[in-house]
Amino acid sequence: MTTSARPQRSQSWPLTATLIATSLGFGVIQLDVTVVNVAVKQIGASFGGGITGLQWVVSAYTLVLAALILTAGALGDRFGAKRMLCTGFVVFTAASVLCGLSTSMAMLIAARAVQGLGARAVTVASRFEDGYRIDLDAFAAKLSSRTRLVSVASPQNPSGVAFRHDEIEWMLAAMSRTCPEALLLIDETYREATYRDAVPAATFAGMSPRVLTCGSLSKAHGAPGLRIGWLTVSDAALAEELRLAKFNSSLACGTLDELLAVRLLARADQVLAERGAFLAQAREIVERWIKGHAGRLHWLPPEAGAMCCVQLDPGAFGPQDADRFHAYLGRERTLVARGPWFGDTGHVFRLGLGYEPLDRLEQGLGIISAALAA
Repeated sequence: MTTSARPQRSQSWPLTATLIATSLGFGVIQLDVTVVNVAVKQIGASFGGGITGLQWVVSAYTLVLAALILTAGALGDRFGAKRMLCTGFVVFTAASVLCGLSTSMAMLIAARAVQGLGARAVTVASRFEDGYRIDLDAFAAKLSSRTRLVSVASPQNPSGVAFRHDEIEWMLAAMSRTCPEALLLIDETYREATYRDAVPAATFAGMSPRVLTCGSLSKAHGAPGLRIGWLTVSDAALAEELRLAKFNSSLACGTLDELLAVRLLARADQVLAERGAFLAQAREIVERWIKGHAGRLHWLPPEAGAMCCVQLDPGAFGPQDADRFHAYLGRERTLVARGPWFGDTGHVFRLGLGYEPLDRLEQGLGIISAALAA
């Protein structure tokens, strides 16, 4: 008697299933970005609300998606991509049903915002121990043929560490192999926030037709009230798409903001010089403070920006000591960003050094010193 072995499921099936699931998720996300545009006229006729209401119906989804996409990616790294993908599908599906059952413009806008929670991003973590340099092999492994946008900041927030030219070239080469249609967006908001007479790092603008850079007046120029920035791109067709997107966006600054921005840019050299002198003094204060706690604190001196990362020495502070440190700061209403907030360990925290006047910074450092001894 002969027997035959039970047919085995192809070993490639799990990979195929994963590809199908993620492709479906990406397709749904992309579809929902544009699907409402087709039904805008019918939505207006059913709910009223005028142009403002319709703009919010269109923009609520993408606004929440853009605001939370990095957080969603970090949660995927922490709790598992499969779990977060399934959670995203559930949230998105429930919100889609709610959209269909909406009885008012406000209910529809709220449901569209909840839909934005279901989108997914993939992140590549960088840590204090690695000098906040991106693991380029890990970056390449996270790319897929479905990747359409890669976003980085240079200098980074929270570390103030900038990307090197060769790192960006390597990333573009990896993208060319895996996702040749993807764009690389480099946030250079802090690039000109240098210290005293230091020359800002060269911009990545124009490095490649697939590179976009963005900047803002809110950081380096010290004008957080002016929510105005800019994009640079060397591809003419893409520039036209972005121009049309701007004029079709429901989120825009007023004429007065634009007038003030023009006035500020007219004296940008003076403003940046004054800010550079202030930031240099603040950085020197923090450096002296770190040296005063040698053996207990470590830091990565920032290349630009008004923040830096500090590490409690793991040999001097256990996990409970780190919790006690942050609990003390909480009671004293002194805020630092804990490492787990941005994908690092509980021994790392982000320290802001752009506070005016400087005696407020020194007062805050004194409270942190007290927390170290608590």
